[in-house]
Amino acid sequence: MSISSLRSEAKAFDPAIRAEVDLNRVLDADSIITRTRQANISSVETELMKDQLIRTESSRFKSRVLFITTDQSVLKTGDVTQQFFIDLEVVFDEVHIMVLGRRGFELPHSVRLSAKVWVYTVATRFFFQLPFATRSLAQNELNFTDGFRADIIVAQDPFESAAAAYLISKRFNRPLQVHVTDDAFSDEKVFVELAKENSWRLRFMHFVLKRAQSVRTSTESLRALLKKRYKHIEDLALLPRFFNTKALLALPPNPIEDVFPQFSFTVLFIGDLSTESTLFRALDAVRPLLRTPSIGFVVIGDGSQKKHFKERAVILGINEQVLFLGDLPDPLPYLLSADLLLVTDTSSESEDLVIKAAAVGTPIIMAETPVRRDLFKDGESAFLCPPEAMMAFSDKLRRFINSNALRTQFADNARAVIQNRIEDNPDLYRLAYRDTIEQVLFNIDVPPSINTTSSISATDTPVVSPEPRPTVLVDGIEMKVPDGMKK
Repeated sequence: MSISSLRSEAKAFDPAIRAEVDLNRVLDADSIITRTRQANISSVETELMKDQLIRTESSRFKSRVLFITTDQSVLKTGDVTQQFFIDLEVVFDEVHIMVLGRRGFELPHSVRLSAKVWVYTVATRFFFQLPFATRSLAQNELNFTDGFRADIIVAQDPFESAAAAYLISKRFNRPLQVHVTDDAFSDEKVFVELAKENSWRLRFMHFVLKRAQSVRTSTESLRALLKKRYKHIEDLALLPRFFNTKALLALPPNPIEDVFPQFSFTVLFIGDLSTESTLFRALDAVRPLLRTPSIGFVVIGDGSQKKHFKERAVILGINEQVLFLGDLPDPLPYLLSADLLLVTDTSSESEDLVIKAAAVGTPIIMAETPVRRDLFKDGESAFLCPPEAMMAFSDKLRRFINSNALRTQFADNARAVIQNRIEDNPDLYRLAYRDTIEQVLFNIDVPPSINTTSSISATDTPVVSPEPRPTVLVDGIEMKVPDGMKK
């Protein structure tokens, strides 16, 4: 036997190479194997669709959900992420969580976090094996004699979690929803350079999103990007958001430690640095202030245009006083330490930022929106400017920095606005989160009576709920019948 043939046979037993070959076959839509499998899948799906009838009566009115994630903080007792999933038992019949990762972190067996919540770990030696190992675990742990336990599969990221969720969805004929919270689209070259597995993550992402029918994003900019790139996605919406204003209001308005000791006065900007960013307007507005060396401008955020904005700061001659800190996991200490928050964005994410800043007592100069005009009074609890009026921002920045009284006034009055006008309701948030996931079952629009943002103005006019739709039992779940469909 030749040396080359021995090497070929040796490669056949290398699990990394075998896993990579298998993934290439799955992801290669033009291969003979893929076309053959797709033909078989299509025929099976056609037969299954013929049997979409009410099978058995059931007293179960809530769905069972399988979440797949790479966030290992789910395994930490007392962690906010773990508590988030435990709290979901109120709105789901069962919650199953599979946590993916490389060997070394895994649990010896599944763990029951609460009465209706279980967590499992999937650990492999090689990255390529994760999707297949997760599917095998689902087969072993959740496939009982009466069928697959979960009604809905939710991938918490569009990468290896989505690839695993897709395989499980196809194997057990369950609807899939993908959650996208990170921007890997704007600059794929930079994303690939961040980790050696990221080139595969991009392949996973594009493969699954080209086939996904239900996707949720964390920001409006991501939703718009996906809508433009993946036009076939029928059910594309924002995830509901929640933040605990009571906890923010309990924080002292002044930080224990100054995060920016090099500056006597700090202006803060927090936002996405994509092509939609308005940081260019903020840089132009703050430029006259930065003639004073003791004033600094701090930027928290990341995106495809970060390099461009850095170059703009150099051109404007203010680069020595402009700090780009990147995308921080917790910007709250910086928000507490800043003397002023400058908000030139008008996106839904910036609305949340404004409320958080007001709750912790950080004075704000911001672009006006209908929500902000309703909550804040210009010159009393904040400064409001027309969104594109750079000179108005610059003028109010100058007025604010020359008045110590405005700093205390804005901080106190803004906190009073949040305390009196904003209500945070975790129960409402969980219901909105349940509804956005269960929407995948029929792709029904969320009723207008459901507000997908958990923080609601206390003066909002109540919305009258529509007449309840008739219901049917599908796989043991009582679901509303879509408009136009008879019971």
